[in-house]
Amino acid sequence: MAEQHPQPDERPRPKYGELAPPGWTWTPPADADRLDTSRTSPAASGAEESPVEHQAPPPHAYQAPPGGVLQQPRATSRWDLPLTVLLLVFGFFGLSYSIGILQAFPAYLQLLHSSQGLGDYTPEPVVGTIVTIGTITMAGLWAVSTGLSVWLLVRKRVAFYVPLITGVIAFIALIVFASLMVSTDPALLDVYGGFSPPPAPSTP
Repeated sequence: MAEQHPQPDERPRPKYGELAPPGWTWTPPADADRLDTSRTSPAASGAEESPVEHQAPPPHAYQAPPGGVLQQPRATSRWDLPLTVLLLVFGFFGLSYSIGILQAFPAYLQLLHSSQGLGDYTPEPVVGTIVTIGTITMAGLWAVSTGLSVWLLVRKRVAFYVPLITGVIAFIALIVFASLMVSTDPALLDVYGGFSPPPAPSTP
């Protein structure tokens, strides 16, 4: 049996728009021939990235703190540290001398009584309290001055004025405590206050 081959279609092909329904028309879009440039290839996008953005800064490069403000360390004078230490040492000797004055002040009042012929000096009970408070105050002033001076030196700030101001305050406090002890002796106040002349020394 012979193999049959399909017969070719000899019918004429329909022309453009021949089979469209009546009244239908087609208009090509205005941008049909325009290339779409909004899309970029991955190769082009990778080439546009700057390699500098992915590089780490060198180890020696200085990075500014957040906010862009560069904080410079405070510089102090070279003479501030030795001067502050010298004043603190001088203040320690002044503290020892002030405490010695307060402790010996009742004996000094007894000496004034003897030299002025006022008889024996009997200190009031409050004198011992004044001496104790004065001693604690002097030691506390020096301790506060030393601590504050060291704190300022660690923070690289000028500190020499702290022992100077503390020394002035300690001197004023010493005068106040001495005046309080003198005020407990009425006989001495009468003599030095001009209320009564000192008694004449007795003749042998």
